[in-house]
Order: sequence, then C-alpha cells, then structure tokens
Amino acid sequence: MASPETSLLPIDIIEEIFCRIPIEYLTQFKLTYCKQWHGLLKDKRFIYKYLDLVQERFIRIDHTVQIINPVQGARSSSPIPEEFQNISEISTTVHCDGLLICRCNETRTRRCKLAVWNPFLKHIKWIKPLSFYSVNDFYGIGYNNVSRDEYKILRIFEGELEDDEIAVIGPCEPVIQIYDFKTNAWRIIVDVATLDWSIDPPCKGVSIKGNMYWVAHWNKKPELFILCFDFSTETFKVVCNVPFQCSVLDTASLSSFRGDRLSLLHQREETTKIEVWVTNTLNGDDVVSWEKYLNVTNPDLPTLHTDHDLAHPSYFVDKNDSIIVWCEEVMEDETADDYVCVSVYEISKDGIAKKVVETGRCNLGNYDRPFVCGHVYLPSLVPVPE
Repeated sequence: MASPETSLLPIDIIEEIFCRIPIEYLTQFKLTYCKQWHGLLKDKRFIYKYLDLVQERFIRIDHTVQIINPVQGARSSSPIPEEFQNISEISTTVHCDGLLICRCNETRTRRCKLAVWNPFLKHIKWIKPLSFYSVNDFYGIGYNNVSRDEYKILRIFEGELEDDEIAVIGPCEPVIQIYDFKTNAWRIIVDVATLDWSIDPPCKGVSIKGNMYWVAHWNKKPELFILCFDFSTETFKVVCNVPFQCSVLDTASLSSFRGDRLSLLHQREETTKIEVWVTNTLNGDDVVSWEKYLNVTNPDLPTLHTDHDLAHPSYFVDKNDSIIVWCEEVMEDETADDYVCVSVYEISKDGIAKKVVETGRCNLGNYDRPFVCGHVYLPSLVPVPE
C-alpha cells in the first residue's frame, strides 16, 4: 500500500501523466500529501521538460492579468498583484521561460522600477538598480549555455540622462549592464564600444535558447537587421539583415518559431498584405538566411497596427501553420463613438482571417495605454530566481 510519501505508480509513469495535464490543473497536485508528486513538480529537470511542451499563450495586463490560450479557447483573469498596485503602468515586458521582466512606471512620477515576475506562480522579485532606471531603457533576459536556470538581465541605456528620473539634463554615452541572479548584483560591461546601432522601439525583443534578439537599425544607414545579445559570451552580434524593405508606416513584428528559430511578420500599410519569414537556423556560426513561410494577400485582412499610439501587435505560429495575432484596433460602435478593441485573429496559409476572440475594449477618449497588448507568453513552473 502506498503511503502519503509515495505513489502506487512508478515515478516515471507519473511524470508522463503529468506531461499530458494542462498546466492550469497541474499545480493542484502541489496540494496533495504525496511527497513524490510534490517533489516532481519542483524538480528542475521536469520543470524544463514540461516547459518545452507548453502551448503559447497571450498575456494582457490592464486592471487585471488576463491569459488566453487562443488555440483551445481557454481564458483566465486574475487581479493585479498587490506589489503592482502603486504602479501607473507596466510599460515594458520581456519574456523568457515564463518569467517576465517588467519595467514599471510609478504613479505621478517619471521614476521606474524593475521586477521579474512569474504570473502563473504569482511570484515577484524587485531588482534594485545600480544607480537608476530610465524610460529610455531596453531590457533583455536570457541565460548562459552552462545551465538553463542561470538567468541574467541585460539593460541597455542609450538616450537622455535624467536628474532623479524627472528632469532631462541631456544625452549621455550608452551604458550596458548585466544583472546576474547568482550574485544578485549589476555590473557594467566596460569593453562595449560606442553603439552604432539603435533598437527599433515598437518591435518587441524575443528570447530564444538563452539569447535575446531584436530588430535594429544602423545610426548612419537606413537598413534594418537582426541584433543578438549572447548571454554566454556577453557580446552583441549582427545575425542578418531583414528580408524586406520596411517603410515607416509598415508593421514588423518579431517572434520565435518552433522554439529555436526566428520568425518575422511584415504587413505593408498600403495593401494589408502579410508576409511571415523564418530563419533557417540560429546555431553557432552558421550563416543565417530567411525563407518566406507565409504570404497572404486576401483583401479582407485586418490592419494589425492602425495607429502609432496603439500597442504593437504580437503573434506566434501554431502547430497547424496558421499565425495567431493579438492586436489593437480602433473601431466605431452604434453610437458613432470610437473605441479601442483588443482582438485575436487566426490567419491561415490560404488567407482566411478569423477573429478568435475579442478580449477587451476601451473608449478611445479614456484610453491611456494602461496595458501591454498581447505579449506572447509561456506559463511555466520556473521559479523566480532568489
């Protein structure tokens, strides 16, 4: 007979069963008295094995935290964590392994705070700055190739230096900092030359296999390219150019593809045509090239980014090779009032666009960008590093 500490089934069978259970139900087993089950859910090997099986979600943060699985139609909503109650907005998020790096703007000031947050486990840790955080910061999160759970945060500051983060006092040299969770401390990368590139602000960065990727442009040339930060060597490198010409009014969005490659969505402003490109590899020193994965010219396609004041769209490619896109749209209701509608679309290879769900709306006159729209997110059991 099994005791409260052991199971009737072998632990490897229990593990295979757990791998088939949706994560929303999996944590309920932590409440059991079986120490074997409880220990399995805290085992690092199992945590990352399970993470690699999880279906992508979207996360939206406004007055609640909403997580939606558009493939299964599942949706959950929970209150904003108490730690974020005095925050006016979470203006930046970067995702890796279910952990979100959140730059938070304090209410009625220009001061910023930084947190690492696992929304699924409801764990939050505040990261103290070396000196200050700025609204001009870019962030990344990743890990070195020694161990997946040795996370680091990258901070890129290139902009206006602010006195007490309130009064702008002028430009300064770029600053690159690394926060290592093993030491719980920031350090400055001193051998970084003056940056001759800038990250494209609207296009969210993507963490893949421990490294960060962004769409960037040269300061003295108009070409767009993919920039990488390698957390193992703590160096930047140019991966490749983007595979298209992109005007100011076009929409470009970066995402991961099958967990180990990049995908890049491009929608032309004048035609609403959508292209999705994927890289052949991201491994080592191999030459990276693009292949057109999706080309949709249906005239009924939605415009994914209708106004520069609206959040940039996010997307992922599902297992059926459709793209799932979360975007904001300005709509008009029966009273002729404009409002912002947050919608999820499924766009297939044959060009059919289907609105999966409308996740929220706000009167345009009251719209103050209180949320990050549609960040691609993987709920996980990865604990916030101590």
